Amino acid sequence: MKSIRRKIGYTYVGLIIVVTLAIGSLSSIEIESYFRQRLVNELAGQSRQLEHLIKTGSVVARGDETWYSRLQDYAQVSNLRLTLMRKDGVVLFESDLSASQLSTMENHLMRPEVREALKMGSGSESRHSKTLGVDLLYFAHRLDEPLELPSGRVRFLRIAVPLTEVQAVLREIRWMIGLAGVVVIVLVTGLSLIVSRRVSQPVKEMAVVASEIRSGNLERRIPVKGEDEIGQLGVVLNEMLDKLHADIIQLRKLERVRSEFLGNVSHELRTPIFAVQGLLETLLNGALEDPKVNRDFLEKAHRNVIRLNVLLNDLIEISRIEFGEMKMSFRYFDVNEYLRSVVSEMLPASERKGISLESTLSTSDDVQVLGDKERLRQVMLNLIDNAVKYTEGGGKITVSARDEGQAVRISVADTGCGIAPEHLPRIFERFYRVDRDRSREAGGTGLGLAIVKHIVEAHGSKVEVESEVGKGSVFSFALKK
Repeated sequence: MKSIRRKIGYTYVGLIIVVTLAIGSLSSIEIESYFRQRLVNELAGQSRQLEHLIKTGSVVARGDETWYSRLQDYAQVSNLRLTLMRKDGVVLFESDLSASQLSTMENHLMRPEVREALKMGSGSESRHSKTLGVDLLYFAHRLDEPLELPSGRVRFLRIAVPLTEVQAVLREIRWMIGLAGVVVIVLVTGLSLIVSRRVSQPVKEMAVVASEIRSGNLERRIPVKGEDEIGQLGVVLNEMLDKLHADIIQLRKLERVRSEFLGNVSHELRTPIFAVQGLLETLLNGALEDPKVNRDFLEKAHRNVIRLNVLLNDLIEISRIEFGEMKMSFRYFDVNEYLRSVVSEMLPASERKGISLESTLSTSDDVQVLGDKERLRQVMLNLIDNAVKYTEGGGKITVSARDEGQAVRISVADTGCGIAPEHLPRIFERFYRVDRDRSREAGGTGLGLAIVKHIVEAHGSKVEVESEVGKGSVFSFALKK
Protein backbone atom coordinates (compact mmCIF):
# COMPACT_ATOMS: atom_id res chain seq x y z
CA MET A 1 0.00 0.00 0.00
CA LYS A 2 1.42 3.36 -1.04
CA SER A 3 1.73 5.99 1.66
CA ILE A 4 0.00 9.35 1.30
CA ARG A 5 3.45 10.94 1.19
CA ARG A 6 4.39 8.99 -1.92
CA LYS A 7 1.01 9.62 -3.51
CA ILE A 8 1.40 13.37 -3.01
CA GLY A 9 4.97 13.27 -4.34
CA TYR A 10 4.02 11.26 -7.43
CA THR A 11 1.05 13.52 -8.06
CA TYR A 12 3.18 16.68 -7.86
CA VAL A 13 5.91 15.28 -10.16
CA GLY A 14 3.43 13.83 -12.66
CA LEU A 15 1.47 17.07 -12.73
CA ILE A 16 4.55 19.23 -13.27
CA ILE A 17 5.80 16.93 -16.06
CA VAL A 18 2.46 17.16 -17.85
CA VAL A 19 2.27 20.92 -17.33
CA THR A 20 5.89 21.44 -18.43
CA LEU A 21 5.39 19.37 -21.60
CA ALA A 22 2.15 21.17 -22.36
CA ILE A 23 3.66 24.62 -21.81
CA GLY A 24 6.78 23.70 -23.79
CA SER A 25 4.75 22.38 -26.72
CA LEU A 26 2.38 25.35 -26.77
CA SER A 27 5.28 27.78 -26.43
CA SER A 28 7.15 26.10 -29.27
CA ILE A 29 4.07 26.19 -31.51
CA GLU A 30 3.36 29.82 -30.68
CA ILE A 31 6.97 30.91 -31.25
CA GLU A 32 7.16 29.01 -34.53
CA SER A 33 3.87 30.58 -35.62
CA TYR A 34 5.14 33.99 -34.61
CA PHE A 35 8.39 33.68 -36.62
CA ARG A 36 6.59 32.26 -39.62
CA GLN A 37 4.03 35.07 -39.63
CA ARG A 38 6.74 37.63 -39.19
CA LEU A 39 8.66 36.12 -42.12
CA VAL A 40 5.49 36.05 -44.23
CA ASN A 41 4.93 39.74 -43.52
CA GLU A 42 8.50 40.53 -44.52
CA LEU A 43 8.11 38.54 -47.76
CA ALA A 44 4.85 40.35 -48.47
CA GLY A 45 6.67 43.65 -48.09
CA GLN A 46 9.50 42.55 -50.35
CA SER A 47 6.99 41.28 -52.89
CA ARG A 48 5.30 44.68 -53.04
CA GLN A 49 8.66 46.39 -53.23
CA LEU A 50 9.83 44.16 -56.10
CA GLU A 51 6.56 44.71 -57.94
CA HIS A 52 7.10 48.42 -57.70
CA LEU A 53 10.72 48.17 -58.84
CA ILE A 54 9.75 46.12 -61.87
CA LYS A 55 6.91 48.50 -62.77
CA THR A 56 9.19 51.54 -62.56
CA GLY A 57 11.99 49.80 -64.50
CA SER A 58 14.43 50.04 -61.60
CA VAL A 59 15.34 46.38 -61.89
CA VAL A 60 14.30 45.51 -65.43
CA ALA A 61 14.44 48.23 -68.04
CA ARG A 62 12.09 48.03 -71.01
CA GLY A 63 13.88 46.43 -73.96
CA ASP A 64 16.77 45.29 -71.80
CA GLU A 65 17.95 41.93 -73.11
CA THR A 66 19.83 41.21 -69.90
CA TRP A 67 16.66 41.44 -67.74
CA TYR A 68 16.85 37.73 -66.79
CA SER A 69 20.38 37.95 -65.40
CA ARG A 70 19.57 41.28 -63.73
CA LEU A 71 16.63 39.67 -61.86
CA GLN A 72 18.89 36.76 -60.91
CA ASP A 73 21.43 39.20 -59.49
CA TYR A 74 18.68 40.94 -57.52
CA ALA A 75 17.46 37.62 -56.06
CA GLN A 76 21.01 36.56 -55.20
CA VAL A 77 21.80 39.87 -53.47
CA SER A 78 18.49 39.74 -51.56
CA ASN A 79 19.07 36.05 -50.67
CA LEU A 80 15.72 35.15 -52.20
CA ARG A 81 14.41 32.56 -54.57
CA LEU A 82 12.27 34.48 -57.04
CA THR A 83 9.67 32.97 -59.39
CA LEU A 84 7.48 34.86 -61.88
CA MET A 85 4.47 33.13 -63.48
CA ARG A 86 1.77 33.74 -65.98
CA LYS A 87 -1.88 33.53 -64.95
CA ASP A 88 -2.03 29.92 -66.18
CA GLY A 89 0.91 28.91 -63.93
CA VAL A 90 3.62 28.79 -66.59
CA VAL A 91 6.95 29.91 -65.13
CA LEU A 92 8.45 32.95 -66.89
CA PHE A 93 11.36 33.41 -64.51
CA GLU A 94 13.12 31.27 -61.90
CA SER A 95 16.13 32.72 -60.12
CA ASP A 96 17.70 29.30 -59.49
CA LEU A 97 17.51 28.28 -63.17
CA SER A 98 18.78 29.70 -66.39
CA ALA A 99 16.40 30.91 -69.08
CA SER A 100 17.11 27.84 -71.18
CA GLN A 101 16.05 25.56 -68.32
CA LEU A 102 12.62 27.09 -67.84
CA SER A 103 11.05 24.70 -70.32
CA THR A 104 11.85 21.81 -68.01
CA MET A 105 9.85 23.28 -65.12
CA GLU A 106 6.37 21.98 -64.41
CA ASN A 107 3.35 24.20 -64.25
CA HIS A 108 3.03 25.98 -60.84
CA LEU A 109 -0.69 26.77 -60.93
CA MET A 110 -1.53 23.90 -58.53
CA ARG A 111 1.09 24.84 -55.95
CA PRO A 112 -0.68 25.53 -52.57
CA GLU A 113 0.64 29.08 -52.22
CA VAL A 114 -0.35 29.92 -55.82
CA ARG A 115 -3.85 28.46 -55.40
CA GLU A 116 -4.28 30.51 -52.22
CA ALA A 117 -3.00 33.66 -53.96
CA LEU A 118 -5.44 33.06 -56.79
CA LYS A 119 -8.35 33.07 -54.31
CA MET A 120 -7.16 35.47 -51.60
CA GLY A 121 -4.62 37.67 -53.35
CA SER A 122 -1.68 36.17 -51.48
CA GLY A 123 -0.71 32.82 -50.02
CA SER A 124 2.09 31.11 -48.18
CA GLU A 125 3.32 27.56 -47.73
CA SER A 126 6.42 25.92 -46.24
CA ARG A 127 7.84 22.68 -47.62
CA HIS A 128 11.08 20.89 -48.34
CA SER A 129 12.93 21.78 -51.52
CA LYS A 130 14.48 18.76 -53.23
CA THR A 131 16.57 21.06 -55.37
CA LEU A 132 18.21 22.89 -52.45
CA GLY A 133 17.82 20.16 -49.84
CA VAL A 134 16.36 22.62 -47.25
CA ASP A 135 12.94 23.74 -46.04
CA LEU A 136 11.66 26.89 -47.75
CA LEU A 137 8.88 29.32 -46.97
CA TYR A 138 7.07 30.31 -50.18
CA PHE A 139 5.02 33.50 -50.52
CA ALA A 140 2.96 34.02 -53.67
CA HIS A 141 1.43 37.37 -54.60
CA ARG A 142 -1.20 37.92 -57.31
CA LEU A 143 -0.48 41.15 -59.16
CA ASP A 144 -3.40 43.52 -59.53
CA GLU A 145 -1.97 44.65 -62.87
CA PRO A 146 0.11 42.22 -64.93
CA LEU A 147 3.77 43.09 -65.48
CA GLU A 148 5.12 43.08 -69.01
CA LEU A 149 8.38 41.16 -69.46
CA PRO A 150 10.09 40.13 -72.65
CA SER A 151 9.00 36.52 -72.00
CA GLY A 152 5.35 37.35 -71.32
CA ARG A 153 2.87 38.91 -68.92
CA VAL A 154 3.55 38.16 -65.22
CA ARG A 155 0.45 37.57 -63.07
CA PHE A 156 1.99 35.82 -60.04
CA LEU A 157 5.13 36.81 -58.16
CA ARG A 158 6.53 34.26 -55.76
CA ILE A 159 9.33 34.69 -53.24
CA ALA A 160 10.92 31.89 -51.20
CA VAL A 161 13.48 32.02 -48.38
CA PRO A 162 15.19 29.15 -46.55
CA LEU A 163 13.93 28.38 -43.01
CA THR A 164 17.38 27.32 -41.84
CA GLU A 165 17.89 30.29 -39.49
CA VAL A 166 14.36 30.11 -38.14
CA GLN A 167 14.69 26.38 -37.48
CA ALA A 168 18.03 26.94 -35.74
CA VAL A 169 16.43 29.56 -33.46
CA LEU A 170 13.51 27.23 -32.76
CA ARG A 171 15.86 24.36 -31.90
CA GLU A 172 17.69 26.61 -29.46
CA ILE A 173 14.44 27.78 -27.89
CA ARG A 174 13.15 24.20 -27.57
CA TRP A 175 16.41 23.17 -25.95
CA MET A 176 16.14 26.04 -23.45
CA ILE A 177 12.52 25.13 -22.71
CA GLY A 178 13.51 21.49 -22.18
CA LEU A 179 16.36 22.50 -19.88
CA ALA A 180 14.07 24.80 -17.92
CA GLY A 181 11.53 21.96 -17.66
CA VAL A 182 14.14 19.60 -16.25
CA VAL A 183 15.20 22.23 -13.69
CA VAL A 184 11.57 22.82 -12.72
CA ILE A 185 10.91 19.09 -12.37
CA VAL A 186 13.95 18.69 -10.11
CA LEU A 187 12.90 21.66 -7.97
CA VAL A 188 9.28 20.51 -7.77
CA THR A 189 10.36 16.99 -6.88
CA GLY A 190 12.35 18.35 -3.95
CA LEU A 191 9.50 20.67 -2.99
CA SER A 192 6.98 17.82 -3.22
CA LEU A 193 9.05 15.77 -0.78
CA ILE A 194 8.95 18.65 1.71
CA VAL A 195 5.25 19.36 1.17
CA SER A 196 4.25 15.69 1.29
CA ARG A 197 6.17 15.29 4.55
CA ARG A 198 4.41 18.31 6.06
CA VAL A 199 1.02 17.07 4.85
CA SER A 200 1.45 13.41 5.76
CA GLN A 201 2.98 13.92 9.22
CA PRO A 202 -0.20 15.35 10.81
CA VAL A 203 -2.22 12.60 9.11
CA LYS A 204 0.12 9.98 10.60
CA GLU A 205 -0.31 11.58 14.02
CA MET A 206 -4.09 11.50 13.56
CA ALA A 207 -3.88 7.80 12.71
CA VAL A 208 -1.83 7.14 15.87
CA VAL A 209 -4.36 9.06 18.00
CA ALA A 210 -7.26 7.23 16.34
CA SER A 211 -5.59 3.90 17.12
CA GLU A 212 -5.17 4.88 20.78
CA ILE A 213 -8.80 6.02 20.98
CA ARG A 214 -9.91 2.72 19.44
CA SER A 215 -7.94 0.99 22.18
CA GLY A 216 -10.00 2.85 24.78
CA ASN A 217 -7.96 5.97 25.55
CA LEU A 218 -10.81 8.47 25.18
CA GLU A 219 -8.77 11.26 26.76
CA ARG A 220 -6.34 11.36 23.83
CA ARG A 221 -6.58 14.35 21.48
CA ILE A 222 -5.08 15.27 18.11
CA PRO A 223 -2.25 17.86 18.29
CA VAL A 224 -3.17 20.94 16.21
CA LYS A 225 -0.09 22.68 14.76
CA GLY A 226 -1.57 25.12 12.24
CA GLU A 227 -4.64 26.91 10.99
CA ASP A 228 -4.74 25.27 7.55
CA GLU A 229 -7.28 22.67 6.44
CA ILE A 230 -5.49 19.86 8.30
CA GLY A 231 -5.37 22.02 11.43
CA GLN A 232 -9.08 22.75 11.04
CA LEU A 233 -9.71 19.02 10.57
CA GLY A 234 -7.81 18.37 13.80
CA VAL A 235 -9.94 20.95 15.62
CA VAL A 236 -13.16 19.41 14.25
CA LEU A 237 -12.04 15.88 15.16
CA ASN A 238 -11.11 17.03 18.66
CA GLU A 239 -14.54 18.61 19.02
CA MET A 240 -16.11 15.37 17.82
CA LEU A 241 -14.00 13.44 20.32
CA ASP A 242 -15.06 15.80 23.10
CA LYS A 243 -18.69 15.29 22.11
CA LEU A 244 -18.18 11.54 21.83
CA HIS A 245 -16.55 11.47 25.24
CA ALA A 246 -19.42 13.51 26.66
CA ASP A 247 -21.94 11.23 24.96
CA ILE A 248 -20.25 8.15 26.38
CA ILE A 249 -20.30 9.71 29.84
CA GLN A 250 -23.97 10.54 29.30
CA LEU A 251 -24.68 7.00 28.12
CA ARG A 252 -22.97 5.61 31.19
CA LYS A 253 -24.99 7.98 33.31
CA LEU A 254 -28.18 6.94 31.52
CA GLU A 255 -27.25 3.31 32.03
CA ARG A 256 -26.77 4.00 35.71
CA VAL A 257 -30.10 5.88 35.81
CA ARG A 258 -31.76 3.02 33.95
CA SER A 259 -30.42 0.52 36.45
CA GLU A 260 -31.55 2.74 39.31
CA PHE A 261 -34.91 3.19 37.61
CA LEU A 262 -35.42 -0.54 37.22
CA GLY A 263 -34.39 -1.05 40.82
CA ASN A 264 -36.76 1.69 41.99
CA VAL A 265 -39.62 0.38 39.86
CA SER A 266 -39.17 -3.15 41.12
CA HIS A 267 -38.98 -1.88 44.70
CA GLU A 268 -42.01 0.38 44.33
CA LEU A 269 -44.04 -2.40 42.72
CA ARG A 270 -42.87 -5.05 45.14
CA THR A 271 -44.00 -3.14 48.25
CA PRO A 272 -47.74 -2.91 47.45
CA ILE A 273 -47.77 -6.35 45.78
CA PHE A 274 -46.18 -8.01 48.81
CA ALA A 275 -48.53 -6.09 51.10
CA VAL A 276 -51.59 -7.24 49.15
CA GLN A 277 -50.21 -10.76 48.95
CA GLY A 278 -49.59 -10.87 52.70
CA LEU A 279 -53.01 -9.48 53.55
CA LEU A 280 -54.79 -11.89 51.20
CA GLU A 281 -52.84 -14.89 52.52
CA THR A 282 -53.73 -13.89 56.08
CA LEU A 283 -57.39 -13.64 55.11
CA LEU A 284 -57.29 -16.99 53.32
CA ASN A 285 -55.62 -18.64 56.32
CA GLY A 286 -58.62 -17.84 58.54
CA ALA A 287 -58.71 -14.11 59.14
CA LEU A 288 -61.51 -13.82 56.58
CA GLU A 289 -63.85 -15.33 59.19
CA ASP A 290 -62.70 -12.93 61.90
CA PRO A 291 -64.99 -9.84 61.83
CA LYS A 292 -62.46 -7.89 63.90
CA VAL A 293 -59.76 -7.89 61.19
CA ASN A 294 -61.26 -8.98 57.89
CA ARG A 295 -62.65 -5.59 56.88
CA ASP A 296 -59.50 -3.79 58.03
CA PHE A 297 -57.31 -6.17 56.00
CA LEU A 298 -59.48 -5.77 52.90
CA GLU A 299 -59.36 -1.98 53.19
CA LYS A 300 -55.54 -2.12 53.46
CA ALA A 301 -55.36 -4.43 50.44
CA HIS A 302 -57.65 -2.06 48.54
CA ARG A 303 -55.44 0.94 49.38
CA ASN A 304 -52.35 -0.91 48.17
CA VAL A 305 -54.11 -1.89 44.94
CA ILE A 306 -55.07 1.77 44.41
CA ARG A 307 -51.47 2.78 45.10
CA LEU A 308 -50.26 0.14 42.64
CA ASN A 309 -52.70 1.41 40.00
CA VAL A 310 -51.52 5.02 40.52
CA LEU A 311 -47.89 3.90 40.25
CA LEU A 312 -48.53 1.99 37.02
CA ASN A 313 -50.42 4.93 35.53
CA ASP A 314 -47.54 7.27 36.43
CA LEU A 315 -45.01 4.82 34.95
CA ILE A 316 -46.98 4.66 31.72
CA GLU A 317 -47.25 8.45 31.66
CA ILE A 318 -43.55 9.12 32.27
CA SER A 319 -42.63 6.52 29.63
CA ARG A 320 -44.90 8.15 27.05
CA ILE A 321 -43.45 11.56 27.86
CA GLU A 322 -39.80 10.48 27.66
CA PHE A 323 -40.34 8.55 24.42
CA GLY A 324 -41.99 11.57 22.80
CA GLU A 325 -45.44 9.98 22.64
CA MET A 326 -47.10 12.67 24.73
CA LYS A 327 -49.48 14.57 22.45
CA MET A 328 -50.16 18.23 23.15
CA SER A 329 -53.19 20.27 22.14
CA PHE A 330 -52.39 23.94 22.62
CA ARG A 331 -55.34 26.31 22.96
CA TYR A 332 -55.94 29.70 24.52
CA PHE A 333 -58.04 29.54 27.71
CA ASP A 334 -59.12 31.78 30.60
CA VAL A 335 -56.47 31.28 33.28
CA ASN A 336 -58.53 32.55 36.25
CA GLU A 337 -61.54 30.38 35.52
CA TYR A 338 -59.23 27.41 34.96
CA LEU A 339 -57.39 27.81 38.28
CA ARG A 340 -60.64 28.26 40.20
CA SER A 341 -61.90 24.93 38.81
CA VAL A 342 -58.64 23.17 39.79
CA VAL A 343 -58.78 24.61 43.33
CA SER A 344 -62.43 23.56 43.61
CA GLU A 345 -61.51 20.01 42.55
CA MET A 346 -58.77 19.71 45.19
CA LEU A 347 -60.71 21.43 47.98
CA PRO A 348 -62.21 18.23 49.46
CA ALA A 349 -58.74 16.63 49.82
CA SER A 350 -57.39 19.69 51.66
CA GLU A 351 -60.46 19.97 53.91
CA ARG A 352 -60.16 16.33 54.96
CA LYS A 353 -56.71 17.16 56.33
CA GLY A 354 -57.79 20.47 57.80
CA ILE A 355 -55.70 22.59 55.38
CA SER A 356 -56.85 25.91 53.97
CA LEU A 357 -56.76 25.95 50.12
CA GLU A 358 -57.45 29.24 48.38
CA SER A 359 -56.65 31.12 45.17
CA THR A 360 -55.16 34.59 44.79
CA LEU A 361 -55.63 35.77 41.21
CA SER A 362 -54.10 39.18 40.48
CA THR A 363 -54.78 38.96 36.73
CA SER A 364 -57.93 40.29 35.08
CA ASP A 365 -60.69 37.80 34.26
CA ASP A 366 -60.21 38.20 30.49
CA VAL A 367 -56.54 37.16 30.49
CA GLN A 368 -55.91 34.05 28.42
CA VAL A 369 -52.84 31.83 28.24
CA LEU A 370 -51.66 29.28 25.68
CA GLY A 371 -51.39 25.65 26.71
CA ASP A 372 -52.80 22.14 26.89
CA LYS A 373 -55.52 22.38 29.56
CA GLU A 374 -55.61 18.66 30.36
CA ARG A 375 -51.82 18.35 30.71
CA LEU A 376 -51.64 21.53 32.78
CA ARG A 377 -54.47 20.19 34.96
CA GLN A 378 -52.23 17.17 35.61
CA VAL A 379 -49.42 19.58 36.61
CA MET A 380 -51.62 21.59 38.98
CA LEU A 381 -53.20 18.50 40.59
CA ASN A 382 -49.73 17.04 41.21
CA LEU A 383 -48.38 20.26 42.75
CA ILE A 384 -51.45 20.81 44.94
CA ASP A 385 -51.56 17.13 45.92
CA ASN A 386 -47.88 17.30 46.98
CA ALA A 387 -48.59 20.46 48.97
CA VAL A 388 -51.48 18.70 50.76
CA LYS A 389 -49.31 15.64 51.53
CA TYR A 390 -46.45 17.63 53.07
CA THR A 391 -48.49 20.26 54.93
CA GLU A 392 -49.77 19.57 58.40
CA GLY A 393 -53.36 20.22 59.48
CA GLY A 394 -54.04 23.91 60.08
CA GLY A 395 -51.61 24.85 57.31
CA LYS A 396 -52.36 26.88 54.20
CA ILE A 397 -51.99 26.34 50.45
CA THR A 398 -52.30 29.26 48.03
CA VAL A 399 -52.72 28.99 44.25
CA SER A 400 -51.93 32.31 42.56
CA ALA A 401 -51.61 33.87 39.11
CA ARG A 402 -49.51 36.99 38.49
CA ASP A 403 -49.37 39.00 35.27
CA GLU A 404 -45.77 39.43 34.02
CA GLY A 405 -46.49 41.31 30.80
CA GLN A 406 -45.95 38.70 28.06
CA ALA A 407 -46.75 35.79 30.38
CA VAL A 408 -48.69 34.78 33.46
CA ARG A 409 -46.83 33.15 36.37
CA ILE A 410 -48.78 30.41 38.14
CA SER A 411 -47.66 29.44 41.66
CA VAL A 412 -48.56 26.86 44.30
CA ALA A 413 -47.32 27.91 47.75
CA ASP A 414 -47.67 25.92 50.98
CA THR A 415 -46.71 26.24 54.64
CA GLY A 416 -45.47 22.68 54.85
CA CYS A 417 -42.21 21.12 56.03
CA GLY A 418 -40.11 22.62 53.21
CA ILE A 419 -37.17 21.11 51.32
CA ALA A 420 -33.50 21.31 52.33
CA PRO A 421 -31.21 23.09 49.77
CA GLU A 422 -29.18 19.95 49.04
CA HIS A 423 -32.31 18.18 47.79
CA LEU A 424 -33.65 20.93 45.50
CA PRO A 425 -31.51 20.05 42.40
CA ARG A 426 -32.80 16.43 42.43
CA ILE A 427 -36.47 16.65 43.39
CA PHE A 428 -37.55 16.36 39.73
CA GLU A 429 -35.70 13.07 39.21
CA ARG A 430 -37.79 9.92 38.92
CA PHE A 431 -38.33 8.17 42.27
CA TYR A 432 -36.18 10.69 44.13
CA ARG A 433 -37.60 11.23 47.60
CA VAL A 434 -36.50 13.70 50.24
CA ASP A 435 -38.01 11.51 52.96
CA ARG A 436 -38.73 8.01 51.66
CA ASP A 437 -40.72 6.82 54.65
CA ARG A 438 -42.92 9.92 54.74
CA SER A 439 -43.41 9.88 50.96
CA ARG A 440 -44.49 6.26 50.96
CA GLU A 441 -46.74 6.87 53.95
CA ALA A 442 -48.32 9.82 52.10
CA GLY A 443 -48.97 7.61 49.09
CA GLY A 444 -46.60 9.25 46.60
CA THR A 445 -45.10 7.35 43.66
CA GLY A 446 -41.98 9.47 43.28
CA LEU A 447 -42.89 10.27 39.67
CA GLY A 448 -45.23 13.24 40.08
CA LEU A 449 -42.64 16.02 39.92
CA ALA A 450 -40.82 14.33 37.00
CA ILE A 451 -44.12 14.39 35.07
CA VAL A 452 -44.66 18.03 36.07
CA LYS A 453 -41.18 18.98 34.82
CA HIS A 454 -41.66 17.37 31.38
CA ILE A 455 -45.12 18.85 30.80
CA VAL A 456 -44.05 22.36 31.81
CA GLU A 457 -40.93 22.19 29.63
CA ALA A 458 -43.10 21.06 26.71
CA HIS A 459 -44.88 24.43 27.14
CA GLY A 460 -41.57 26.26 26.71
CA SER A 461 -41.31 27.06 30.42
CA LYS A 462 -39.46 25.85 33.50
CA VAL A 463 -40.57 24.90 37.00
CA GLU A 464 -38.93 27.13 39.61
CA VAL A 465 -38.76 26.17 43.30
CA GLU A 466 -38.25 28.28 46.41
CA SER A 467 -38.25 26.45 49.73
CA GLU A 468 -37.18 26.83 53.32
CA VAL A 469 -37.17 23.99 55.82
CA GLY A 470 -39.96 24.40 58.35
CA LYS A 471 -41.63 27.29 56.49
CA GLY A 472 -42.87 25.81 53.24
CA SER A 473 -42.31 25.75 49.48
CA VAL A 474 -43.35 27.64 46.36
CA PHE A 475 -43.51 25.90 42.96
CA SER A 476 -44.11 28.20 39.95
CA PHE A 477 -43.99 28.31 36.16
CA ALA A 478 -44.96 30.82 33.45
CA LEU A 479 -47.35 30.44 30.50
CA LYS A 480 -47.41 32.70 27.45
CA LYS A 481 -50.37 35.02 27.14
